[in-house]
Parts: sequence; C-alpha cells; structure tokens
Amino acid sequence: MIQRYVVTREVDRLAPEWLADRFCNAIKVLYGSHDGYVEVKGVRIGDETAQIGDTIVFDGTRLSIERR
Repeated sequence: MIQRYVVTREVDRLAPEWLADRFCNAIKVLYGSHDGYVEVKGVRIGDETAQIGDTIVFDGTRLSIERR
C-alpha cells in the first residue's frame, strides 16, 4: 500500500506514524533560524532533500521524494 505525505511546516509535530517512526534513523528534519525564530526548511532522506510542498512516498519498504 503506497502512502503519501505532503511536507508542511509542522512535519516535526504532525507527521503520520509511518513517517514519525523513521525520524531517528532514516529522516532528518532541517531547521532554519531567522532572528531567533526557528522554522522547518525541509526534510532530508538519504542524499535527497524534500522542501515544503514536496511529497514523501512510502511504498512499504522505501521512502522517496516527489517534487511539486
């Protein structure tokens, strides 16, 4: 079963369970700081980076990124 998630600024807090389980070993959340305010810039999976608005696809074994 293919599952999809569109990356939003709340990915670190509101990610679905299949994505949140992989935060420790497969996914890194990228943050940026602007005048003391920290915001999510995107998500790194391996050597690819998904920016806000891109889609993360999970097919049961692998994670991949679809661009906008």
